[in-house]
Amino acid sequence: MFHLLKLGPVPLSMGTTGVYLRIGGSGDPSAPVFEQTDEAGVRALLAGVEPSQVACEPALADAAEALGLAVAPPSTAALSARAAIATFLAWGQLGVSGLGSDKALLFVQAATEFWDAQPWAHWDDSQAFTVEVTGAHEHTYEGCVFHHDEDGPSGFALYLSPGSLGRLLELQVHGADKAAQSLPAITVSLESRPAYAVEALSAAGRVPRLPLPVKAGPQGLSVPSSLESLILVAALRAVARLSPAQPEALSSMVAGDAHMDVRVRAPAPRVRN
Repeated sequence: MFHLLKLGPVPLSMGTTGVYLRIGGSGDPSAPVFEQTDEAGVRALLAGVEPSQVACEPALADAAEALGLAVAPPSTAALSARAAIATFLAWGQLGVSGLGSDKALLFVQAATEFWDAQPWAHWDDSQAFTVEVTGAHEHTYEGCVFHHDEDGPSGFALYLSPGSLGRLLELQVHGADKAAQSLPAITVSLESRPAYAVEALSAAGRVPRLPLPVKAGPQGLSVPSSLESLILVAALRAVARLSPAQPEALSSMVAGDAHMDVRVRAPAPRVRN
C-alpha cells in the first residue's frame, strides 16, 4: 500500500506550491511532485502504480473522490518520512541543506528529546551550563537554554569562550544588539516557521518546531561545520537528560572513526518566587 500525502503550501520566491508525496509502507518516498492543485498532484503520483494500491490522507479527500481513490489515515512511517522531507526542504530554503539529510534526521530526534524535556522549566537564558567536549574534538563551551512561549525561538546555544553569557547580557542591557549577535557561538534554534515544516513535524509526533543549526561570529551568521553540528546534537540530548536531581549528563557521538563525548553540567535550578 502506498500513502499519498501533501506538504504545504510551500512558499516560493513568487507564490506558493503544493508538494505531493507517495510513500511506501516502510516509509520509502518516491520523488516529490510539485503542483498547484491537489488533483493534479495526486494524479501525477499515480504514475506507475495501480489506483487500488494507494490511499490518500484525509487532507486530500476531495482529490481522492474526484479520482476514485481510497482515503485512509497515513501510517506512522509515512508521517515520519514527510516530516523528514519537510525538514530538509526547509533547510534548503534557509541555506543549511549542505549539512545533509542525515544531519536533519539527527537534529529532529535530538530536538524532540530536548523539547519534551522542557529544560526551560528549570533554567533560563541567564544561567550558564558547562559543556565539555572530549575525543575527536576538545573544547569547553558555555551553554544556555532559551525559550519563548509564543512564536519566538527556543533552543540551546554554545558560546566558544568562558564568560560569554555574562558579556552577552551586559551588551543587551546597553542596547548593543549587533555586538551581542557577533559573539562566537553555535546554536540550535527551534523555529516556528516555515509553517509547512512545523505542521509536518507536529503531525509525526516530533518537535513542533523546525530545528535550525546556526553559527554566529564577527563575520555574521553561517552554517556550522559537520563536526559542530554533531556537538550540537549531542548537547541537546545531554540537556534533555538533565533535571534538578540530575545536574550532569553525558552524550556520545560517533562520526566515521571519530568519537566524541559531550558532558553537560547544569547550574543550580532557577529559584521561583
